[in-house]
Amino acid sequence: MLLAEAADIAENLRRLNRKILTDKENRWKYFQQCLNLVEQSVSNTGSELEELIDIFYPAHSRFERQFISIRWIREDVCRKLSISPLVWDESLAGKPMVPLLAVESPEYGGEGMTVKQALMLMGRIQDLGFLQIASKMNEKEAMLFWSRATDEPPMMPIDRFLQMVSYITDAGAQSMMAIRKMLDTMSPTEIINRLLKEEIIDMDVKTMQPGQAFRGPVYRAWTKMSTPTKVYVETIEYPRRYLHITEFPEGTFKGVLYGRDRQIIGKVVQPPIQKEGVFEVEADGCNIKCLTDVFALGDDWDIHKLPYADRLSFLNKTDSKLPIKEGRLMEADSELGQLIETADNTQRIRLTLPGPFEVGGEGGWMILKDAFHINLLIASIRKDEEFNTFVRVAAMDGYEMYEIGELEVPVGPAQHMRQRLAQQGMLAGLNWLPIDEYAVVVTVEVTDFKLDTLSLVGANLDYVDDNLGYSDVAQLTDLIEMAN
Repeated sequence: MLLAEAADIAENLRRLNRKILTDKENRWKYFQQCLNLVEQSVSNTGSELEELIDIFYPAHSRFERQFISIRWIREDVCRKLSISPLVWDESLAGKPMVPLLAVESPEYGGEGMTVKQALMLMGRIQDLGFLQIASKMNEKEAMLFWSRATDEPPMMPIDRFLQMVSYITDAGAQSMMAIRKMLDTMSPTEIINRLLKEEIIDMDVKTMQPGQAFRGPVYRAWTKMSTPTKVYVETIEYPRRYLHITEFPEGTFKGVLYGRDRQIIGKVVQPPIQKEGVFEVEADGCNIKCLTDVFALGDDWDIHKLPYADRLSFLNKTDSKLPIKEGRLMEADSELGQLIETADNTQRIRLTLPGPFEVGGEGGWMILKDAFHINLLIASIRKDEEFNTFVRVAAMDGYEMYEIGELEVPVGPAQHMRQRLAQQGMLAGLNWLPIDEYAVVVTVEVTDFKLDTLSLVGANLDYVDDNLGYSDVAQLTDLIEMAN
């Protein structure tokens, strides 16, 4: 597929998806237009839909996720054009960068490269430099090229794109819930191939098959002063991973460690158990320290459907060469302080739900020592000359908000905020921009709160939670209680 063709598809999908989100009365009309566009691309490209995934969705691509940063482009351009970085900052601060980078390419022309050639060229940006790369494509191609190279958010969510593909296949239209269930255990490319082959896809994960990666459950930060009842308290010393042990060839057992997002962490040459299975483990790199849970063992691939206590019984019956770490049941409400005192500086505490293991669902909560996690409202936002993002956060004082501090936002949450606000036509600049009316709620790790000024002294912004609203924002009295 030509890069120019992919760029046309991306531009039209972005435009139509924006209208789907903003024009509720004509939403179905724009959705139909999206379907027609995707159908045309399928009929024209066939198996090349895999290339669209590679160029549209860095997180699911076979190629590197981000090839270059805006900071590097700034330094490269300023050095080659002999201009001061201050001139760049004064001219471009607060403006969307990808369209400005694309303008440096000619309006028409280009070398007519394919998507694969473009992805290979991204790996040579630092060798050739921005200006030489920009001359190889036209402006429309450059929009997609630099968006992919700098890891900008895609034109629409991957689940929405896959749902549109399902509408135009004989396998039948799939719901968003079904698509998300598929993404828990399959890559987008595998889903597309099965849809195009008219295979029937069961949206439920029936078994936990060794060797089949899956998306792990989410453990959100616990934001209250006391713990829930009937949960299991676990102490975490090393990162939790998922260990798949398979037998191939016969008599030879090999292990592979996966992260929560189905990413391969590494291989385990000598697994702790000489039997096929799927386990949760604590691992330092590829060095497994202990086993903490089991989801499949031998011919029984349904262990993950059992309650946590029953899974531990299975785990204790194995002839593991490594120790087994178990959680203890919390029968009644407990103060966080009592739990935190049981962990040292290198440990974290996890509250695990007692029911079955939920693939891609909710697993429980996390608690950090010497820190509290609370939900705060973003009152205003701005960027500085170096394109770093800052926010003013607020707690609720009754029904009114009360600003309690200013924080720098990490790159991931900053991109999330920028995409969400852009849908409302809001772009952050050098001056503070009030956004409290849009109810952007973030989870903040608070290590110190100053009572005399009612302000944050030590805090880090962890993530933006789109499932939360005004009613979930912490009250000022919660912070005062925490400081006491």
